[in-house]
Amino acid sequence: MPTTSSPTSSKPSGELRRLGLAGWIGIAGGIVALGFVGRASSGTTENAFYRYDFAVNSVIVYGVLVGLTLWIASAYGRPLAALGLKAASWRWVWIACGFIILALILASALEPLLHGGREQGFSPERWQSRHAVAFAVNGVVAATVVPFAEELFYRGLGVRVLRFLGGTVAVAGSAVAFAFGHAVLGALPPLLFFGLALGWVRLRSESVWPGVVAHGSYNGLAVLLTYATLQ
Repeated sequence: MPTTSSPTSSKPSGELRRLGLAGWIGIAGGIVALGFVGRASSGTTENAFYRYDFAVNSVIVYGVLVGLTLWIASAYGRPLAALGLKAASWRWVWIACGFIILALILASALEPLLHGGREQGFSPERWQSRHAVAFAVNGVVAATVVPFAEELFYRGLGVRVLRFLGGTVAVAGSAVAFAFGHAVLGALPPLLFFGLALGWVRLRSESVWPGVVAHGSYNGLAVLLTYATLQ
């Protein structure tokens, strides 16, 4: 049996499949480990949205994640196609956005019990107008750079490398990695629902863009709600 794919084949060879899977699992596991270690050693990052360096560091970290994602996807020969970077119908965008509304409702309902938002610790406790521009810059980064990088890695690449194990495993595996990657135990239920929903959309639409739009909308709404509650 041949061990390599033909130039026209859309299926990677067994070797490429293993390399892609190992690379994705390694990075996903590293993100989880670093997240929990960092949270245990430094606690929350209170008032992070009032600091410009937080926005700069976020752009750098997530830029590296995008680079690593593209590098691993290159093992499939057509990295953009492997990551689902292709057009999708607006139907899937609206479905994905419907899911994020449910995720917001779930997160809000569970917040008094699990305190996931407070545990994450990014939101300032009081509004400080002198930091308004920094807050806005961090909000833009959270609604654009962060969702693009996370969707590309977890749904774009994650669903692709796990797909050979079946659609259910691909969606569930990428969702679990996404949920634990945030290192916030109190937010696991809504994050897991979020990951499952957008993973399913990625699988069915074969595009990562509906998830990027929905994820960006989710983060943007969360920033706006934070701003509103601080006024």
